[in-house]
This record gives sequence, structure tokens and C-alpha cells, in this order.
Amino acid sequence: MTLDARQLRTRAALGEALVRLLERKRLDDISVAELCREAGVHRTTFYGHFDSVAGFALAEFSQGIDRIAEVDVEPGAESPADIAQRYLASMREILLHVAEERAGYRALFGSATRGVFRSALDDRLRVRARIALEIWREQGVPGAPRSDAAIEQAAAFIAGGLVGALEAWALGEETDVADASERVYALMPSWWPREAPGEE
Repeated sequence: MTLDARQLRTRAALGEALVRLLERKRLDDISVAELCREAGVHRTTFYGHFDSVAGFALAEFSQGIDRIAEVDVEPGAESPADIAQRYLASMREILLHVAEERAGYRALFGSATRGVFRSALDDRLRVRARIALEIWREQGVPGAPRSDAAIEQAAAFIAGGLVGALEAWALGEETDVADASERVYALMPSWWPREAPGEE
């Protein structure tokens, strides 16, 4: 669904208000009335799109990661290593984003909606992993899964691991994005292309 300019402003105001409130309260303790007061938004407007603060938070933060995780690739136009490096760059951006919005992500991972939030992130990251795997199948990357079933299993495995790594990052205190992304990258399957462009 495409939002108009007014709806985008409202969504942004609610998101900023939620981040401010999460700095001093648990997600489960924030009411719709409190969020709307903080954002300067009428409750009727809020309920026109969401049924709870947790539902809004889940959509806001999972969509934030989804936007950053999107890697635009053209099959046949890039080498496996080029694509892998773009996924690594995307991972760095995701970790930076989570660090900058740590209060919100901690709240979701520590709230009653944790399972739903993890599932939403898993769905989004699984789609991204599947795209890379399908391209690498076409490119004949050695060791990469070949069948549709193997690709589905690999995408599920990779997405699940990434969600776990993101949760550990959000709940921790670390801020070194480059080091953390390299560690996560090193955990990828052995057939995942690793060479940076121009390296052997």
C-alpha cells in the first residue's frame, strides 16, 4: 500500500514518538493513548492503520530492516563475489541501523511480541537470501544448492541465523559494526562467495 504525504508524516511522527517512549518505558507498558499524545496524532487516525502499539512497533522496525536488506542485483550482470560483497555491505547497514535504534529493537526482542517480530524478520530475510541463492544457482557457484527444495532449506537456515545474530547484537552493547558484520559473514555456509572484487 502506497502512503500519501500526510500519512507518511503521521507514520514518521508515530515512529519518532515510539523511539522516545522506548527510552524510558517497556514496549508492553506503552498505551495507544500515550503514543498518540507523544506523537500529536489522534487515536482515530492510529486505529485506522494499527490495532495496537506492539503491532505498530513490529511493522515499523521490521520494515526498516526490510528496506535496508534489499539488494538490487541483475542476474548475469554481476559476479558471485560482487553480489556477496553487496550482501555484506547490506549487513553492515542493518547492524548500524539496529545500533542506532537499539532501544526499539531491544523492546521488541524483549516483549510479548518477540516471536511474531522474529518471524516477520525471518520472512523478510528469507526472501533476500532466496534471491541470491537462485542467482548463484544460475551462475553455477560451486557447492551452492541446486534444487528448489535445497534453496528453500538454505534460505531458511541463513535467515534464521541472521535473525539470531541481529537479536544478539540488539541486546548487547557492541558498537563495532565492521567487526560484527565480518563475524556474521564468516558464519555463512562454506560455499557462500567471499572474495572481494579484484582479490584472489
